[in-house]
Amino acid sequence: MAKEPYSLYKFIGVKPFTKLLEESGVTYMMFDDDAAVPRLFKERAEYFNEAEDSIAVGKCLQDGVDVYFAEFGIKITKSFMSYIVFIFNHHPTAEDMLATADDLEPLIQENLDGVNLEDLKNQIQ
Repeated sequence: MAKEPYSLYKFIGVKPFTKLLEESGVTYMMFDDDAAVPRLFKERAEYFNEAEDSIAVGKCLQDGVDVYFAEFGIKITKSFMSYIVFIFNHHPTAEDMLATADDLEPLIQENLDGVNLEDLKNQIQ
């Protein structure tokens, strides 16, 4: 099994990672990844809907540390998106992004394993 291209990941909820960085006073820059992002929407159409989901790549600029991130925003309801961020020690390539996208389903499934759907249904009602 190949090692994943990212160092770590975090499900961050309904607030984008970039917003969390701003609230923490961490400066960052976003990249215009014209090759990787459209390729993800095309080659991983079963995961991402270009009209509803978001994919962004950036770099934290704090204290001279090279920390790159890829933020995936996936629409979960009519009015909410859920965000997951992946941290890289390099600018992720298109191939890195495709491999990362392929990890989404098992990571989501793994994080849902402890969720009791009956309890969620009762909380909603």
